[in-house]
Amino acid sequence: MIRAARPDDSAFVVALVSRFVEHGVAGGHTREEVVDGTARVLREALTKTDPAELFLIAEDADGERAGFVYAVTHRDFFTGECYAHVSEIAAVRSGSGTGRTLMAAVEEWARERGYRMVTLNVIEENVAARRFYEQLAYGPHHRQLIKRF
Repeated sequence: MIRAARPDDSAFVVALVSRFVEHGVAGGHTREEVVDGTARVLREALTKTDPAELFLIAEDADGERAGFVYAVTHRDFFTGECYAHVSEIAAVRSGSGTGRTLMAAVEEWARERGYRMVTLNVIEENVAARRFYEQLAYGPHHRQLIKRF
């Protein structure tokens, strides 16, 4: 079952944030910066209602929380059209089908809004996640490069 996230999901969501650094971190950030910053953004998102954002919780057959997805609306640089960007997605157990269900919900939300694309970021080192998204027909868009000082 998929439902809208609520403020009382905060502890569950934040507990999964450490999954985002299991395969490394992007952009020269420290693990602590990624975990702390992501937790802050997700806690804030749980306390507001913004029609341009989607925050969902997946529950298993027993009603236990199994994962979440947080998606935001971005605007295409070239065309100005809106599209959905999956900011964060995590499941309690990889391979459980939760991620696939959450991605399908994001895609449905995007289509209902008239968006023609969904984007997401995944670090190079997370081979399993890249394979998962490729199975869902996601492909490379561009490679972001960074130089830290």
